[in-house]
Amino acid sequence: MNNNNNIFKKIFGHDPSVSCNAHARVNLIGEHTDYTRGYVLPFLLPYKTKVSISKNKDNKFKAYSEFFDEKKVFNDFNKSKTNDWVDYIKGCLFFFYKKNKSFKNIYLDILINSDIPIGRGISSSSALCVAMLKSLNSFFKTQYNKKEIAILAQQVERLYIGVSGGIMDQMISSIGIHGKAFFLNCNNLKYELISIPKDWIFYLVDSKVKRNLRDSSYNKRFKELKEVEKILNVEYLGSVKTNLLNKNKFKNQILYKRAKHVITENERVIAAKKCIIEKKIHEFGKLMNLSHLSYSDDFEASTKEVDILTKRSIESGAIGCRLTGGGFGGFTVSLIEKKYYDTWYRKMLTFYSKEKFYKIK
Repeated sequence: MNNNNNIFKKIFGHDPSVSCNAHARVNLIGEHTDYTRGYVLPFLLPYKTKVSISKNKDNKFKAYSEFFDEKKVFNDFNKSKTNDWVDYIKGCLFFFYKKNKSFKNIYLDILINSDIPIGRGISSSSALCVAMLKSLNSFFKTQYNKKEIAILAQQVERLYIGVSGGIMDQMISSIGIHGKAFFLNCNNLKYELISIPKDWIFYLVDSKVKRNLRDSSYNKRFKELKEVEKILNVEYLGSVKTNLLNKNKFKNQILYKRAKHVITENERVIAAKKCIIEKKIHEFGKLMNLSHLSYSDDFEASTKEVDILTKRSIESGAIGCRLTGGGFGGFTVSLIEKKYYDTWYRKMLTFYSKEKFYKIK
């Protein structure tokens, strides 16, 4: 990604005018609590997407993805029928130009570089949208702040791409700081940046189970939780406490289980934040394990392979381990005390090859 200008010039014949980055994230705890206006606790990853743009005179938009080694040329913002990578670019352009109608006749060359693993639940799509919108914001000098960019990026994913996600990914990708957990209240978008203790290590392990949120059960879970909100007569499930969850109100016990996960998960996120501040590593680990159990049993968003991976990680010495991200495959995140890391890693290598491991803290 360091020779970005050279690649841009090779593809488009001139230098880029602006380049902006956005990073992937791992969610330490708090799944499917964001779009129900609850709490989340993600953490920025070193992997990033860079978007470079410049004006052209061809009356066409041209986008090149280095990852796919593919160039797309288009002059409208119609979404493809094949869920193509360029749809995220088109979606960003559609919403940005809709808000800024005076730019409608300005055409761009666009280069995307990324080292973020795709389809693993660490928000490669949101990083792409945030990086694209940051670049547009810089190029056109529109002066949107970081929160406004996050909100616009969420609109792209929800209203254009069609993934019923919350605001977590876009907020941390736009606002987050490396080395700090990002505690976010998804109802009012207030956040806190919390330093992770130096003797804590978080590690990602790739289950190699790919999922596509548009094709998986993610949107189904979204709809189920909206049904739960109707049953409980609340605007958002994030406002409901455990003592108000009455099993007798549910004729459909699957919906009860979905509600139980989100409501208890919100309480775990709040408790986890306190554990970081008070440096209670074992308590944090217990919360991670309870989170995965809930995610697997009540929310049914895990897989057999992922459940085995989490079990092996804990047996190898991790204090906590859970599936992270939207579910249905992807990465697990493990919490290891620094002095036990070598032992944990050596044991895990008896099950998984080196390329499956990603150190994040």
